[in-house]
Amino acid sequence: MEENPNPPDKLQPPADSGQAVYWQPAQPRVRVVLLALFASCIFFAGIATIICQLLVQWGGWNEGLITGLLGADATEPERWKMRFLLGIQHFSVFCVGGFLTVWLFYRGITKPVPGWPDYLRSRKLPFWSQAGLGILLLLVSVPLVLYSFQLNKMLPLPAEFHAMEAQANETIKSLLRMDHFGEFLGNMALIALLPAIGEEIVFRGVVQQQLMRRISNPWWALVVSAAVFSFFHFQFEGFLPRLLLGFLLGWLYWQTRNFWVPVIAHFFNNGIQVMGQYAVGDNNSVVDLEQDVQVPWFVALLSLLMVLATMRLIIKRD
Repeated sequence: MEENPNPPDKLQPPADSGQAVYWQPAQPRVRVVLLALFASCIFFAGIATIICQLLVQWGGWNEGLITGLLGADATEPERWKMRFLLGIQHFSVFCVGGFLTVWLFYRGITKPVPGWPDYLRSRKLPFWSQAGLGILLLLVSVPLVLYSFQLNKMLPLPAEFHAMEAQANETIKSLLRMDHFGEFLGNMALIALLPAIGEEIVFRGVVQQQLMRRISNPWWALVVSAAVFSFFHFQFEGFLPRLLLGFLLGWLYWQTRNFWVPVIAHFFNNGIQVMGQYAVGDNNSVVDLEQDVQVPWFVALLSLLMVLATMRLIIKRD
């Protein structure tokens, strides 16, 4: 399948149309951009690992923190150290690695204005109605997402995947133990803000947009990019829920043509559990919606219908 060097939203207007005509450089090849993204993320993952190891060694911290292990009995200082290390890793891999790729290939897509915000579609903040409908879309999808987790548990998975999932869940549950408002803010930054920005740059800003250049059917591009998003979380007991979440976030980006809409929705989705746990205030019992809530099929069906209705509202709004 040939790549379109001038995708529809980048075609030049006719000379007699009266519109301003900007010089447009040739589009980079899709495979080159995606390989550069992968290399950039791997490189900065290595840099982050070195920084974290130096911090652990020089600070005399528990070396188990490097592996991401954090037990349920972890103290507050240990939780803060883990948040700091995870924050360094996520910021380096997704925010720095992803943004560097966007800047490298799209910093001069239009003249005289530098063009990476045009490519990322991040120049303008969304209208409050756009952001609100994006949040509503993810809110009404919660029962459907939880039901997809129940379906995911029926899939046969290797024992190693279950062990990885158990380790990740143990660390998350430990981090969600918040003794005061400062820990709440730390968790909102680590669990909600950083992923909302970094993952949207990488998976929607780069992966999805490049796949839409390569795959003629945009719906298939959404599915593939959502699968990539879910796969790279390396938590396969929740592959289907994250696939669905990635699809909805990708659809929001595609439909609204505004980077900040999926960012806000992603922030809401991740932050709601942090806010809920802090509001409950019970550090002896961390609420895990995926494990603790069973959704009947008819509730999931109703959720699907509400998702479709909300999508229709967003289409009409745009």
